[in-house]
Amino acid sequence: MNRNLYSILALVFAFSLYGQPGSGMGKNYDASKEVTVSGTVTEITRVPHGDMREGIHLAMSAGNETLVVMLGPTFYLEKQSVKVLKGDSITVIGSRTGNAIIARQVTKGSQTLKLRTETGAPVWGRGGR
Repeated sequence: MNRNLYSILALVFAFSLYGQPGSGMGKNYDASKEVTVSGTVTEITRVPHGDMREGIHLAMSAGNETLVVMLGPTFYLEKQSVKVLKGDSITVIGSRTGNAIIARQVTKGSQTLKLRTETGAPVWGRGGR
């Protein structure tokens, strides 16, 4: 029961970051708060987000905590060869704020999904080219 409550609170926190005026996910990336965390995907959520239409967030169980991992826009992720699914064991490198991580890179087995540059610029937009 507590795990579900933490998941819900983490998602609410992530949604509040996601929807702040003038700030997309990449604009909140802080390289000084970068962490590497491994865990298991427990949920995948599509989140509406203005100009990017929708993004994909994961709930990830890592040790005794549940984290929300913000990946990026659906249009970009659907074109990638690496697919992250519920139940997958993954390692995430990203900028952490509370229980939310803005992912820069996700590794699943020997496959790596690159989402942002080392400074946090999204690879799906002009800033990541």
